[in-house]
Amino acid sequence: MITALRPLSTSELLDRTFHLYRNHFLIFVTISAIPQIPVLALHMTDAALWLRIIVASRGLRTLLFIAVGFLGVEVSHAVAAVAVSRLHLGESVSIRSAFSRAKGSLLRVIWIVFVTFILPFFLAVALGFIVLGISASTLYHAGLLNSRDTTSVLISTMLVIVTFLAVPLLALRMWMAWSLVVPVTVLEGGGLRGTVRRSRRLTAGRRGRIFVIYVLMFVLTYVVQILFQTPYYILAGQQAFTPRGHLGVTRIMVSAAGSFLATSFVGPLLEIAITLIYYDERVRKEGFDLQLMMANIEGGGSSAGVSAASVS
Repeated sequence: MITALRPLSTSELLDRTFHLYRNHFLIFVTISAIPQIPVLALHMTDAALWLRIIVASRGLRTLLFIAVGFLGVEVSHAVAAVAVSRLHLGESVSIRSAFSRAKGSLLRVIWIVFVTFILPFFLAVALGFIVLGISASTLYHAGLLNSRDTTSVLISTMLVIVTFLAVPLLALRMWMAWSLVVPVTVLEGGGLRGTVRRSRRLTAGRRGRIFVIYVLMFVLTYVVQILFQTPYYILAGQQAFTPRGHLGVTRIMVSAAGSFLATSFVGPLLEIAITLIYYDERVRKEGFDLQLMMANIEGGGSSAGVSAASVS
């Protein structure tokens, strides 16, 4: 069956996201769960105190958790992009075929996502300190920085507040502009510079909607995370009245299992939504629905290869 593509409103896009998730629940949950198994194993090993023998530093263990968790999320995101693409274009997909199709782009996805996440943060922080430094220097030479005058204090305080509010907003703006780098990388290929430019072009004028979808998905993830962590909170309450012992280890294991389940069950929703946004923006800005229709006519009903069609 060939999907009839058309521009989707935000509510329609969310409806389509839940429709794909519900109708292909096992595929998406498995795709999300498999890369999370090493994360779960790492936390279980740490809870059993084995990891602490291998890596004594708590800071290094935390960094290891973050790194493995990041890799797990991005692998599942890349594979989910393949699955969503196939299903959205009316093709069949299996868990094995999705992993097979995505494996060639995994290293590029990990590298590009890492850069596009870290770079906005450091740029925003650096710019914030530069602006704050220039402003502080200006106030100092004007004799206002060391003044105890109420107006001077108010100006200095407002300057600090505005600067440190602008930093996350600047980073957020860049993250929204680059939010489609995963589907672009997996479905079209290309390097860092081309992928970033492509994502920025596709998201232009639509970043507010992308932000709303991100917020909705993160709220849903947080709620489900709390539900799955309920046993952890119960054990934490019991530990207050229990002598130190195995309950602490059990609590860590329960927390790790709850996090694993929450990520596996809810993680695919954001991955599905981002890939659908990618296709929706291509329909709106590039007439991708017409390209697909022409390819189906010329190719006898097959949409294979259209998702990676050359773009200007």
